[in-house]
Formats: sequence, C-alpha cells, structure tokens
Amino acid sequence: MRVDQLRLLFEAGDLQSCVLLPAILESGPAPRWNLHVKRRNGALVALCLNRKRNGVEVERIFHSLDAAFASAREIGFQEVRVRG
Repeated sequence: MRVDQLRLLFEAGDLQSCVLLPAILESGPAPRWNLHVKRRNGALVALCLNRKRNGVEVERIFHSLDAAFASAREIGFQEVRVRG
C-alpha cells in the first residue's frame, strides 16, 4: 500500500503497529530496510512505491533507518520496532 492509503487506515484506527524488517534480497555493504504495518485483522502489509512498475506494486526499499522512520512518522506512528 502507498503512504496516503496507510495514513487513512491509521487515522481510521485500523493499523496497530509498525515494524522495519531487513530487505534480504538487496545486496550491498549497508543494510536495506522494508517498512511493514500490522492491521487490526492481523495481516502484515508492506509500504509500496507510489507508482507501479509493469503494472505491479513494488515494495519500497529504504537505504537508511532515518528515511524509514520518517515514512513511519508520515503515516502517523510514534513508535517503530526494528527487527534485524
């Protein structure tokens, strides 16, 4: 889902928590991160890019924790868990 969609769900009370997970398929010297949110029904939903590639939504990859925290704050979260 996109940031604007997740913000609406957050304001409606449908999102419970936010977690940053390592992007395991991304290579490089520094770790990369994916942002996931947990919905009230228990589903884990990833933050995706605002535009689709070849008609398919693509998960957003963060190169720093600061950028991932900024996106979580933009959605509305004050607290984020980081799993490594």
